[in-house]
Amino acid sequence: MKKVFLTAFFLLTAAAGTAKAEEPLEGGQFYEDVLISDDLKMRESSDSAKEKASRLLDQKPKIIKIEGAPLEFRAPRQQQPTTVVSKPVDTTTKYGEAPFGLSWGATYNQTKALGVDLTKVERKDSVNNFIVTKLPKPISDFRRIIVSFGENNSLWRLSAYGKLISDDPAASKALHLYKKYYDLLQRKYGNAQEFFTPKIVTVEKTVKDEYGRDKVEKEKVTRPIGNPDFLAELQSGEAVLYATFEDKDVGAALAVNVDGDGKSYIIIDYTNLQIFHEREKEVLDAL
Repeated sequence: MKKVFLTAFFLLTAAAGTAKAEEPLEGGQFYEDVLISDDLKMRESSDSAKEKASRLLDQKPKIIKIEGAPLEFRAPRQQQPTTVVSKPVDTTTKYGEAPFGLSWGATYNQTKALGVDLTKVERKDSVNNFIVTKLPKPISDFRRIIVSFGENNSLWRLSAYGKLISDDPAASKALHLYKKYYDLLQRKYGNAQEFFTPKIVTVEKTVKDEYGRDKVEKEKVTRPIGNPDFLAELQSGEAVLYATFEDKDVGAALAVNVDGDGKSYIIIDYTNLQIFHEREKEVLDAL
């Protein structure tokens, strides 16, 4: 249960920080090595140089006599070009493969070695986050992937943002995509749990009292998933729909969101539970 709430927390914070993540910041070379070289040059004073030049001009050329057989000159030895073989970066880790062909626990450089492009982006709830493009295994339903390396330079979290959808008032297109990935994530990770917070409205209805007279009663009604105003309810936050999945190593959370322009989309937020609990243990040991 602790893992469920943990994963759900990451999902909701990822959804809250979506607007910020849309604007990538500069600094994608955060982990690149910075090489600085200092060249020290010895310079002679200009007066000394003039004196030496004057003495050389005043001197008469000397005739040098070489006795004996003429010297034999050999052609300079051609230096063979050195072939530099670059050692491939090992991208495998003990944590296994992450979604989209990435690797859990991989460093920034190991991830970069997969041929992906990484652009720094800020998120409120984690550090060292990057938008990833040119993924080894892209999925067309998703427009943006953000990974988190954390303070230990180890990929432990991944958020996938679905394409923006021009939906109907019932959010039926987003719900169709939600159902599709709900089934897939359940097959891969299992332990599916759905969480729905509905909008509750108060309605009035006319009923008969014990004497047969009409009277008005108020009743609270729960609005279901996919009702005619579901898109607006999701956009305002009056309704919330998400699901969690997990196995022993990875937790995933799937949600339906609506942006400020009324476009719907899904989010899948993955957390490597092994890495998370290892970091948690390190902190506990240090306390």
